[in-house]
Amino acid sequence: MVIYVGNLSAMASEHDLLEKFGQYGRVTSANIMKDEISSRGLGFGFVEMPEAGAAHKAITAVNRTRIGDSVVMVCETAPRVERRRLVAKRQSSLV
Repeated sequence: MVIYVGNLSAMASEHDLLEKFGQYGRVTSANIMKDEISSRGLGFGFVEMPEAGAAHKAITAVNRTRIGDSVVMVCETAPRVERRRLVAKRQSSLV
């Protein structure tokens, strides 16, 4: 299950996410989205946990708690939609 973590401080790291979510189960990845030019954090990231039960516990426990100096908002993500293919399909149907 992929978990969205919002309102991260610019100083938060993937290690912070691994440490916080790892208390509730196995974490397979933790990524903070970063600006391509400055490499500064954009204030949100994603944590992937393979076991749904552990992920739900983590979401409930970590939501509205502090990671670093910010209170984070945590929720389950919606299934990912590949946008580039979707745009290409729409364009081809208009021709």
